[in-house]
Amino acid sequence: MARKEITQTAQVSDRKLRTRDLIYAGAFGAVYIVLMLIVVLGTSAIPILYIVAPFTVGVVCATVYELCVLKVRKFGAALILGVLFALVSCAGNMLGMGLAVLAALLAEFVIMAGSYKSRKMYLLSFPVFNLNMMCPYTMLYFRKDEFMARSVSFYGQAFADELAKYAINGLAFIQIALALAGAGIGVLIADKLIRNHFEKANIV
Repeated sequence: MARKEITQTAQVSDRKLRTRDLIYAGAFGAVYIVLMLIVVLGTSAIPILYIVAPFTVGVVCATVYELCVLKVRKFGAALILGVLFALVSCAGNMLGMGLAVLAALLAEFVIMAGSYKSRKMYLLSFPVFNLNMMCPYTMLYFRKDEFMARSVSFYGQAFADELAKYAINGLAFIQIALALAGAGIGVLIADKLIRNHFEKANIV
């Protein structure tokens, strides 16, 4: 009986984030944020590329996300990543920040459904997580005039006029589809890279 209790205690303890796990999550989170910013800021001057950023980020950043959650394999890795994303991408946009954290929590629940052992559930969690890419656009969805005024101040009238062409009704649903499609492609790439390179190098 005592041995069983010790084993159960060890299992519960092992599910908790330790300092090493926080370091891994923070490091991968920093890489994820940098890659995301490179993609978004690198294409933000072109309105159509700015609109399809949820797709592009999904393709580019999936591998870093999967490395993070597969390395830690505990509740909290995706959430830490989501909080970092919210702070960087949605500063001053409380609705966006809240939805970004919610997307990260949903991704955590997907991983939890696989008991932190299922590769399939780790992979499936990223399309859910990548829905956070809609969060920086919430002002465009719900406060379009204010968003356009800010676009004029940052990028000029020509940019705002071009962007307005794509700010159609139902844009949120289009971007959700783009985010899921990009994440799906990104996951396929991530799975192959992790199997062929990172697992052989004992990184995950």
